[in-house]
Amino acid sequence: MTACKDYRTIPEAELLAAPPVALDWLWHGFVASGNVSLLTSMWKSGKTTLLSLLLARRRTGDALAGLDVKPGKTLVVTEEPAELWAERARRLDFGGLTFFISRPFRGIPTEDQWRGLVQHILDERAQQAIDLAVFDPIAPLLRSENQPQALLATLAPLAALTASGMAVLLLHHPSKGKHQEGNAARGSGAMLGHVDIAIEMRHPGGDLLTRRRRFLAMSRHAATPRQLLRDWRDDGLDYLPVTRSEADDSFDTGWEGLRLVLEDAPQKLTLHDIRCEWPDDYDRPSRSTLYTWLQKALATGAIAVEGAGLKSDPRRYWLPARLEAWRQANPLYDIHEKDRLFWNRPFQPLHGDKVNDTLSFPLHPGQLKSREDEAPAEP
Repeated sequence: MTACKDYRTIPEAELLAAPPVALDWLWHGFVASGNVSLLTSMWKSGKTTLLSLLLARRRTGDALAGLDVKPGKTLVVTEEPAELWAERARRLDFGGLTFFISRPFRGIPTEDQWRGLVQHILDERAQQAIDLAVFDPIAPLLRSENQPQALLATLAPLAALTASGMAVLLLHHPSKGKHQEGNAARGSGAMLGHVDIAIEMRHPGGDLLTRRRRFLAMSRHAATPRQLLRDWRDDGLDYLPVTRSEADDSFDTGWEGLRLVLEDAPQKLTLHDIRCEWPDDYDRPSRSTLYTWLQKALATGAIAVEGAGLKSDPRRYWLPARLEAWRQANPLYDIHEKDRLFWNRPFQPLHGDKVNDTLSFPLHPGQLKSREDEAPAEP
């Protein structure tokens, strides 16, 4: 068998002898020369708006979302009509530094068509000194999202762009339903494994009306911020850093899981019940963290509570809107509740009575009662 001559073994000493290569960040932490970045966010949640702001910053060199931006030229491959981008360019002023290829194919491109487009981008780079290629979105160019080999066959030609020193930014949609943080991108996980920087832009707490966005990132590079919380300015021209406590920050992450539990609850739930019912797609919080989240939700009126926080009367939580569903399922619901209170019958948790976990905090944290059967405060 004839040995292949297209590769060679590199000794460790040769690797160490080469000087370290500093990354050339086009958008610090998120987009870098020679790297592929993936930005995943729900449809109509602001991906293209964010891209438009980045293009405007590439004219001025001003920071975006608190991260430095390097001036330069960008080529955008888009599925949107050119007229929409003309409107954005007039409003934001890209400075003549952005080039567009609008709807390059009528359907899913063949392998030859796709490689031809990549070569065309390389030619444009040589002529126009373009250093960033954006695909908004990447999905229409993929022959298969769910088959790893087909997906990687589509992504592989992008190596020609990064080898030339270009940065590549792919915009993508999440899968339907619930998904863990860091695993939102639709299709095979091979995409997340292939890219260098994976960014998710989410609505904190699952609130689709908020102007706030949470950026979660996984990266090969230490300079990538793993988590950012930003407020979209009222004028739509930037995402501003949010000054808040760590507890507030974690609540935005945890509220989505808490809401899902309470939305499906068949009855009022104790703290232990909520932890037992916690969705598999979300990291289950500690008891103390969950209690903090519950207090914040109570302060906003998002949930309701009753109970003294004692062994015989644990605190239990519910979404006010669930009461009507319980009443429809059981026309005698209100009568049974009044009867239980009148006869002072103990509340029956969904997941039994486990002393060190079922019992919630006292009604006023830090103020313990004198009764022997009360629940101890959380550490």
